[in-house]
Amino acid sequence: MVNFLQNRNKNKQQHIILSEGILLSGDFCEQHEKRWPDFFVRAMLLFSIVTGSLGGMVSAFDISYEKWAFFAVAFLSSLYCASLYFAVWWENLGYVLIFILVLNSGFGLQTYISSGFYGILNDISTAATGFFGSNAQVSYAEQVADHSLAVSVAMCYFALIGCIFTNGLISHKMRYMPPTAFSAALLMIPIYLEKEPSISYIILLTAGLITVYVLRQNHYSCRSTKEKPRRKAAAKHMFAGNFSGKAAISIVLAFSLLCSIFVGVLGLVIPKDAYFSENNRSAFKVQTMDAVENFYLLGVMGLINFYPTTGGLVSGRLGGVNSVRLDYETDLTLEFVPYTYDRIYLKSFVGTNYIPYENHWKRYAFDEGWAVDTARRLEEAFNSGNDDTAKGIMTIKNVAAPTSVYLPYYSMETTKKLLPGTTHDYTFYPLLASHLDGNAEIPSPEMLALWLEVPEQNQSAIADFCEKAKLSGSTPEIVEKLGTYFQDNFPYTLSPGITPRRKDFVNYFLNEKQKGYCAHYASAATLILRHMGIPARYVEGYAIDAIDIANDGKLTTKNTSDYYEGASQLAQNSVISYDASDGNAHAWVEIYDENLGWYPIELTPYQTEEDENRANIWNMFLKLFQSGEDDAAADNNTASEGMVANALRTSAYGFAICLVLLLSLFPAGLLVRKILWLYRFYHADRNGKLIMQYEKKLRNIRSKNLKDHDLMKAKNFEEEVAWLHENNLLKNEMIKSKAASPESLIQTLNKAAFSQSEISVNDYETAINTLFD
Repeated sequence: MVNFLQNRNKNKQQHIILSEGILLSGDFCEQHEKRWPDFFVRAMLLFSIVTGSLGGMVSAFDISYEKWAFFAVAFLSSLYCASLYFAVWWENLGYVLIFILVLNSGFGLQTYISSGFYGILNDISTAATGFFGSNAQVSYAEQVADHSLAVSVAMCYFALIGCIFTNGLISHKMRYMPPTAFSAALLMIPIYLEKEPSISYIILLTAGLITVYVLRQNHYSCRSTKEKPRRKAAAKHMFAGNFSGKAAISIVLAFSLLCSIFVGVLGLVIPKDAYFSENNRSAFKVQTMDAVENFYLLGVMGLINFYPTTGGLVSGRLGGVNSVRLDYETDLTLEFVPYTYDRIYLKSFVGTNYIPYENHWKRYAFDEGWAVDTARRLEEAFNSGNDDTAKGIMTIKNVAAPTSVYLPYYSMETTKKLLPGTTHDYTFYPLLASHLDGNAEIPSPEMLALWLEVPEQNQSAIADFCEKAKLSGSTPEIVEKLGTYFQDNFPYTLSPGITPRRKDFVNYFLNEKQKGYCAHYASAATLILRHMGIPARYVEGYAIDAIDIANDGKLTTKNTSDYYEGASQLAQNSVISYDASDGNAHAWVEIYDENLGWYPIELTPYQTEEDENRANIWNMFLKLFQSGEDDAAADNNTASEGMVANALRTSAYGFAICLVLLLSLFPAGLLVRKILWLYRFYHADRNGKLIMQYEKKLRNIRSKNLKDHDLMKAKNFEEEVAWLHENNLLKNEMIKSKAASPESLIQTLNKAAFSQSEISVNDYETAINTLFD
């Protein structure tokens, strides 16, 4: 600081150096005139944040525990942690002592703490089960019989730990974001499950967090006494104010009052029942309910697909699909003449034996599994000129589907496999009548026993379901009752979650999850019908509805008579081209009738638009992990241990993309930083440009790991330029030619940094030439 004083004769001015700068020692930050107000307000902040977050979350679920003990431990812990600010030595020693207390109490009371924690989780699990409307519930064993006592001990222990960690966050720098994020995460659990935390806890938490935020924004925080943090603060022209306990108490009380008024008014305007009504659920909540339920039941693994899927179907493999991934790209292109209002099926997989706990259907050979008796009888009836018969040809091109037979009902060409890129014509004879002349070929007793087999591990779950659904009567009556029961009680979803390890797919679906997509209903229905004495088998392939053909089919100019002749339920006389995608992939059930032979039945509930939207929110993320590999020819070894390997294999591409994105963040950050620097430099005047280039030179020197200890200590331009000159880091030619000197550089830098007038072009160029070679 330079003071200009006039001497007595007033003939000249004398420059008197009063001070080169002000160095604030650690005592300036750490010493307080009044420690006790600061001590109590810090304790108040800790108490409000910890009790507000923990108590608020627990209060929403009406969990019983001794609140007075929780408050007492939280209050004493807050007082202890707040006292750690009195001295540096006590802060270091105090943290060691309280960590010893945490370890000893945790070890000595581990049974009560664990049991109390599990008790809280069980209470939350009960609420989640009711919210999701599912019978599946996560349950934890509580070792202590007294539920309230165990929860009380656990809450007291959590209060102690919460005070320690919160104290570390708001001790010196008033960090408000971490405790805010943690508190919000805790409170989001009951809010998502439509449980309301107690208002008093919300007021406590909100007032505490807002107070910390205000103090942080006003720099009421104790900086470290170490030299490096002080230099960083000075470089940013940021000087921490001495912590004012009196002001902080006023802020806490003011915000507590404001929060109380706000919450009270909000409660009057928006009643609880109106807010938590099902009609007021946001679109985001509706779309994410399935995914959140899977995470709640299965953890992170519930969000992973264990193997690649085509519309959720993988040649009879079950249980490893968390969310069906649909790309709606063309798999098959069909050319045919529409002939019915009913669903048209293309059969590609027939399952015979269900393997419980390995969760897959055993593939049956084409020539044996697809009995052609019905197709043969329909052909004979058509050749005989019967009125209710017809003959059709369906041209199928395999665009991107797995290699397989895609057989329309009823065709005898069971060996025509379609490789990707190939096209085949399938001749079929549609079943248009409810009765056929003559009896179907009755399977042998051995074959009939195969289609009636129910594994022993599934018999109990199947029998209980049949009793609950009250299945009885003739075959059509049983099929109708089963379909209605599924529709009313087992919602359709494209995000069913994987089947937990060591659980059977069908048993888990019927007893716990009670929601799924076509593979769930077809698998369970096959075993249910077999249990009821109806021969049944599991089938996968593609299904096309008449409405799909009407909306997306394309007219061709091909001759209708070349593709279809005979009876038809439609007045359509054109050849239609239709692109079937993985959205048409489907699983269904075939049952045997002594008159008709094998014919398809549909037992999957109708999918609503809401169900489809729930899955779509994850499509963008899940496509990162989608594999393009053809896995249709995989063998039947689908034990749980092999699922993880498949998951790693099929997700390799997605993980590679994520890794590349992460690795690109660093150079992208450097590029953005460089662009911002150039933007600032371009818009700065000569003063700003000189200071920016000078600071850049100092950064480059530090990045080269030079011995810059003295440079780090420099407090002003004089000391920094002197260090540069001593280490020959200034342009020697300029110095030797006396075109510039360290003194002139210092003067130019001071003028650029502190003067309101802009330096001249000559001074700017001279300073730049002195700094850079």
